[in-house]
Amino acid sequence: MAGVSPLLIPVTLLAALALPNHAQELIIEDDSEEELVIEDDAEQGLVIEDDGDEALVIGDDEESDLEDTVSNYDEYEDSEEEETGLRLNLEQLRAEYGHFLDSDTARYQLYGQARFSLEWQNETWELKIGGRLDSFHEQPEEGQLDGWHDTELDYDETYIRYKSGDGILTLGAQKIIWGRIDEFPPTDKLSTQDLRRGALDELDERRLASLAVRYEHFFDVGKLDLVYYPRFREAQLAGTDSVWHSVNRRQGTIFGLDTPAMVEQVVRQADIREKAPDTEGGIGIRFNRLGDQVDYALTLQRGINTLPYFAYNPSTNTLEGRYPRTTVVAADMGFEALGGTLKLEAAWNSDTPVTRNDGRFDTVASVAWGVALELFPGDGDARLNLQLVGNRLQDADDVLDRDNSSAFNGSFEAPFGEDNWRVKFRFNIGLDKKDLYLNPELAYIGWSDQEVYLAGHGFDGDKATAGGFYEDNSLLNLGWRANF
Repeated sequence: MAGVSPLLIPVTLLAALALPNHAQELIIEDDSEEELVIEDDAEQGLVIEDDGDEALVIGDDEESDLEDTVSNYDEYEDSEEEETGLRLNLEQLRAEYGHFLDSDTARYQLYGQARFSLEWQNETWELKIGGRLDSFHEQPEEGQLDGWHDTELDYDETYIRYKSGDGILTLGAQKIIWGRIDEFPPTDKLSTQDLRRGALDELDERRLASLAVRYEHFFDVGKLDLVYYPRFREAQLAGTDSVWHSVNRRQGTIFGLDTPAMVEQVVRQADIREKAPDTEGGIGIRFNRLGDQVDYALTLQRGINTLPYFAYNPSTNTLEGRYPRTTVVAADMGFEALGGTLKLEAAWNSDTPVTRNDGRFDTVASVAWGVALELFPGDGDARLNLQLVGNRLQDADDVLDRDNSSAFNGSFEAPFGEDNWRVKFRFNIGLDKKDLYLNPELAYIGWSDQEVYLAGHGFDGDKATAGGFYEDNSLLNLGWRANF
């Protein structure tokens, strides 16, 4: 638009916002002989033209992108104001009933959870004291064991945080999950796992806060992340009589092992000891670079995997939880491809626990990897994530563990019905062995901050797979959840 001052462009945009929805024109003249005409056409959009033949048309759907941007900025300012000062939060309430479909051991299970926190912050400091109450109940079938019942009050994220211009220092109990892909990121080795419900919940719900010292330093193009765990916190497992424990003494099987009949007889008679070592948890460093084309991260860790590995001690006739210390070297990256975001991740582990065919406990090196494609179909609120993952043990020809495993898994989530309903679906399909997990879910989310959901969890597979180990635990869940 020759002859029009550049300063008029922002003025014209702001003026257009003031136009009503019906057709009007605003004519702005400068000191030249040309005129700039702004016309608001309810059917066409915003038309900017000069006295020549050229015109610029900006279409909208009743509201402009600039209006959305201003609205989002206002909401951000409001949220910042609300977060300043002291607040007592009820973060989540949850109640769930689960009916087992094929189990000869358990009839149904109940689960309840409440999460709460006390928070204070200003521009520089932040204090959070978090707690959680979890209650579990498994009702056994007649003639079976007593089932498992437990109610536990525990700390959640509880820390003090200092924020400077280019860094954040956090001291206290935190959830720190490193890695890029969903569900089972190979880089995530030091976070404390919560497996009291198996893998029924998503990744963040399967992690507990651990005492840590964390410093995050921000650069123009990335971040350096340093973490030290001064106290090791082991994974939380269900009770030994629960259907979700890693050792099934009724069948004589151990999660992840292809147990022969002789071993199964030993497992049925053995005691279980889960005592974790009294030591520090480990240290890690991660550098994450954000690029125009590719984001990548490099990670180095030395510490203890929080999940116990059960090995047989013949001198005490005990299955003992072992926690070997390992070194982890990992890398991950993400970039736009195939209509979405392609993610690659791999990790080398120096000491992965195994059981030799003669029953001896040992450690070997291993490589875990994953390739994921994240898509947002229709550029809307639907999300589709597809993944190929695998794990390979080195020098492991004579072990009861799976020496080379691979799987295709993923998830899909989409709202519908004017955003009053949501459908979700998670799945895992083994590629080297039969290993199947299906998790469809339908939820009504039309209430503010609340949802009611109906979810199925189906398991099937060969021995030594997750689907095979939990194949009697398929269930149907009806639950209510409120996030505040």
